[in-house]
Amino acid sequence: MKIVIISDIHANLAALKALPEHQYDQLWCIGDLVDYGPNPHEVVDWVRANATVVVRGNHDYAAGSNADPQCSAPYKRLAAETLRLTLQLCTTEDLNYLKDLPLYREISVPSRRFYLVHATPTDPLFGYCPENSPSWREQVECIDAEVLVVGHTHTPFIRRQGKTTILNPGSVGQPKTGRPKACYAIWQDEEMFLKEYEYPIEETIRGIRAMPIAPDDQDALITVLRTGEVPARAGSNH
Repeated sequence: MKIVIISDIHANLAALKALPEHQYDQLWCIGDLVDYGPNPHEVVDWVRANATVVVRGNHDYAAGSNADPQCSAPYKRLAAETLRLTLQLCTTEDLNYLKDLPLYREISVPSRRFYLVHATPTDPLFGYCPENSPSWREQVECIDAEVLVVGHTHTPFIRRQGKTTILNPGSVGQPKTGRPKACYAIWQDEEMFLKEYEYPIEETIRGIRAMPIAPDDQDALITVLRTGEVPARAGSNH
């Protein structure tokens, strides 16, 4: 069985459409379909048509509920500005879809139990837990699964914590790896793989330049895409 796992698309349609996997049994999305990028409606449409399982991220919650995604500076301003655009470009159906996404899913496939959540089991939308955090011990004790799948940090990793493997596929739409390549993961025949790929980044950049937000905000978003790095003034929540 082959499962493709994606997360944190952030309205980057060019990156999503360039996903190199076309043959798989299931496609899982670990949240944050919208904000930051130029194509929120198209991304929601694609995910609805192609994903087997989707959980709600903090930006999906914000768009669906017209609420604060609780990002830190300078993401707070970028999130607020692009959320305004998301609310304009998405249909009522899109926004209701985002609002109604589950906070987590528990899924069993042959020989494995998976727990899917955007951030952490104890704080599904906003908990920030990077790969080396000691908090993972507490997190895995809250669930009954061999594999915990998370997103939110935009950094891919596979970590063993006790009897649980924690898998973060990284970000399709705004990777924070120091490289401008989109990230995803595969679970196939009991093995996990972290993958990355090039996509037509200039297409996304042209879309950002056309967004009705301040040029400085456009520059910040483009810098993140080009460098794959967190801006110097950024905090931890995305």
